[in-house]
Amino acid sequence: MNEQIRLMDQNLKCLRDAEEKYSQKEDIYEEEIKILTDELKGAETPAEFTERLVAKLEKENLSAQRMLYQTLLDLNEM
Repeated sequence: MNEQIRLMDQNLKCLRDAEEKYSQKEDIYEEEIKILTDELKGAETPAEFTERLVAKLEKENLSAQRMLYQTLLDLNEM
């Protein structure tokens, strides 16, 4: 009976040690998630700005192409 109690006590100690170890790992992972989330938010803003800039440039390019095409038509009519 005493041997069983000793073994159960050892098992309990091992479980407590494992719990502490995994609790520390969980804290580390939560901090990493927070850091990565902040980095993602920081990267999204420039990406959104760049997407809007590209759309604007594409629109300006299309407008310039139309103007060039019309100029060529005008020159051919001369």
